[in-house]
Amino acid sequence: MGLRPGRVQRIHKRENRGIDRTNEPFVIERFTRRQGLITIRRPALEGGYTQQMREIYPQWGIGVSTCLVDGQPVKHPRLHFDHYVDLVKVWEDQDYIYVEDMYVDVLIFERAYYHVIDLEEFGEALYNRQISAAEASRVMENTQRFVDGIKRSRLSYQVWKQKYGARPHLPRRP
Repeated sequence: MGLRPGRVQRIHKRENRGIDRTNEPFVIERFTRRQGLITIRRPALEGGYTQQMREIYPQWGIGVSTCLVDGQPVKHPRLHFDHYVDLVKVWEDQDYIYVEDMYVDVLIFERAYYHVIDLEEFGEALYNRQISAAEASRVMENTQRFVDGIKRSRLSYQVWKQKYGARPHLPRRP
């Protein structure tokens, strides 16, 4: 499968390393994997926090990033969100787990509100045939399913994670 330039992060399955969307290598400080959930912890991407934790839910088609200071969650220092949710496509081969950013993102401001962003990038990618209609449909379904779940979880990612998170089966839409 060809990689879309600037869209795919690679996580090595057996070594503490990965390759960012920008094709830059990075160190993985902690890697865990269980049914329905892949978690990595890596050094911070910018100043104001020490680490980034990324929880990837392949069945939901999302990756949730959280800023950490000494292992404790903190708001993003510049934008003040609690969690950054990427809509993603996940696949793997013998050596790597591939996490492709599918353009749409959701910012979660814990217990306050959420904000869906980058729909213009998504529309442009669809218009330019960088993604297929089937992929676009899946991304929109995953976005709606996640937003519905986060609303039912009182706008709390922690409640959502316990209620839905890594469960083997997704809830049916009403």
